[in-house]
Amino acid sequence: MMRHSRRYAVLTVSVMLCSSRVLTASDVSGTWDLQMRFPPSVTSTGTCLWRQERDRLTGTCGGDTDRFRVTHGEVFANQVSWQLDVTQGGAAGLMRFAGELDGEGTTINGSLSIDGGADGTFTMKKKP
Repeated sequence: MMRHSRRYAVLTVSVMLCSSRVLTASDVSGTWDLQMRFPPSVTSTGTCLWRQERDRLTGTCGGDTDRFRVTHGEVFANQVSWQLDVTQGGAAGLMRFAGELDGEGTTINGSLSIDGGADGTFTMKKKP
């Protein structure tokens, strides 16, 4: 009876350790090239500079002239989401991004929405 209890305890601890590795947030800190696509065929590009602490994501995204601070940024396992409070052409808005990090940790693909504007998709590539 004691032998079965020990096996069960070892199995339980092993499963818990493996599960915690799966749920650990990937580190997405660094510089990322961003390409956004909006229907029917509009594209826009930019760069994001990110810092990650545990599951919290901070930093900026933008183009050559405008940079916007990341708000409500989160990383959970391979899921990455963040918001940007943007102002362009005198109009303020909120952009929401949600994507999935690939297994190599170098590409994020996902969807984005702009309050009062268009929805689209995006791809990000991490710079070496």
